[in-house]
Amino acid sequence: MARKPAEQRLSRRIPVSAPAVMKWAEEQMTGYVEQVNLAGMYVAAPRVPGLGEYVDLIFSLPGNPRTFRVRASVVHADTEEGQAGFGARFERPPHGFLEAIRDLDKGH
Repeated sequence: MARKPAEQRLSRRIPVSAPAVMKWAEEQMTGYVEQVNLAGMYVAAPRVPGLGEYVDLIFSLPGNPRTFRVRASVVHADTEEGQAGFGARFERPPHGFLEAIRDLDKGH
């Protein structure tokens, strides 16, 4: 799936650099949420799930004391060593999570 140009995105990408626990299939590891917007996120990780796989992530956003649990489907994967990561689209994200992203965007 091709990446959308900035003017077609639901909201702008916000840099966050937040550690996250990730689970998919039989895998569990820590990655870093590098960017987030209202539709999805980009996560840097030592191993990358396959396109279309569902990933459960647990993490906090900067400046917010809450821990969020979200499910996302992988829509883009980078597998180059030293640059591995994936783009994922949220699946029914909690309303409080979307509000936290909006609040984060106000600060940028």
